[in-house]
Amino acid sequence: MNEQTYLNMQKTYYENHAQAWSLQNRDPVVGSYDLHNNWEDYNQYLFKNFDTTHLTALEYGCGPGRNIIKFNNRFSRIDGVDIAQNNLEKARINLSANNINNSILYLCDGKDIPVDDDSYDVVFSTICLQHIACYDIRFNIFSNIKRVLKPNGYFCFQMGLWGKPSHINTAKYYENAFDVTSTNGDHDVSIENEDYLKDDLITKLGFKNYQSDIRPTGPGDTHTNWIWVQVQK
Repeated sequence: MNEQTYLNMQKTYYENHAQAWSLQNRDPVVGSYDLHNNWEDYNQYLFKNFDTTHLTALEYGCGPGRNIIKFNNRFSRIDGVDIAQNNLEKARINLSANNINNSILYLCDGKDIPVDDDSYDVVFSTICLQHIACYDIRFNIFSNIKRVLKPNGYFCFQMGLWGKPSHINTAKYYENAFDVTSTNGDHDVSIENEDYLKDDLITKLGFKNYQSDIRPTGPGDTHTNWIWVQVQK
């Protein structure tokens, strides 16, 4: 088993599950779509303490476009990138139904971002990075996010913290669980120690102005807590 085995598994999973998504059946892929939309911590902690009004953003792991729609009025434009073509097709349907016609949607390979350097003011991600149970892939995504950010741009994201119940399969932060057979909550990663995250973002990648908020776990998740993190390039 290797990195590509894992990425193929993830792509297949999301391509298959996205087929069931529709405007009337929004829970496939996202899970608890409306409950997440109404979870106030998204509003309070994802873009904490900076003005997004005139900024352009990219969502990593956009799925069917829930967050692009949710935060559309807070940015000049939000684009999306996802590993599954079916997710992007459903996102186009969802965005069109909500009268959003300016978003650019990119298909990625699950580890790289097909966007030029210094392109976005903000890159954000929720309920995505915690589903990637391979450290090398996740670190490569962090590195790509820094690359596509403009100088002083913001990387804002959420992940699971401090583990899950013992009967639920969970990778450790530095583990490369290439051989797992499912994703999207079936085999997540959990951050055992916040210093691991700081080491990746600040020491290894050179982000600055790290800040975080440790909060209750959101709808449908079983991590002990959620952590909302913000850094700048």
